[in-house]
Amino acid sequence: LENGRLKGRKLDYGAFATPDLSFDGKTIVFAWTENSEHKWTYSKKTCFHLFRVNIDGSNLTQLTDGEYDDFDPCWLPNGRIAFVSERRCGYIRCFSAYLKVRSYTLFSMNADGGDIAPLSYFETSEWNPSVNNEGQLVYTRWDYVDRENCLGTRFWISNPDGTNPRAPHGNYPLPYDTFPGH
Repeated sequence: LENGRLKGRKLDYGAFATPDLSFDGKTIVFAWTENSEHKWTYSKKTCFHLFRVNIDGSNLTQLTDGEYDDFDPCWLPNGRIAFVSERRCGYIRCFSAYLKVRSYTLFSMNADGGDIAPLSYFETSEWNPSVNNEGQLVYTRWDYVDRENCLGTRFWISNPDGTNPRAPHGNYPLPYDTFPGH
């Protein structure tokens, strides 16, 4: 590793997740955790952080660090990287009286890890960003406001800078009365 808290070390332990290949096919961005402590302890050693590496294994660079999970990186057409993070410091509404479960929302950053900015201020979790053929950001959102909670996780689209978020399927993917046992 060429920089950061783990400079000089190899990432030959821990856990890897959610790699994404750059549009030019030369660089991979991925999430990694040391995975060395109990998961409900949020620390630099338990959270996923983002890294970038050339496809030949050179230039391994740490992009994020801290006590927030950062994962699901996705290259954007403009060279920035979208990702999912706990940095908003929100919590899901379920179990709030006795269990604090962090929510995940979309952020982006420069390819060097700088200029981290929120793409969303949504109150519950978002997941799995990717880019469609029109260059829009596509992701899932756990949106169960005014819906039954099992119908809430559907895909959303936005501009790569997070503007104009919308659910192409409307408020429901199908009319509620079409579901068995509605």
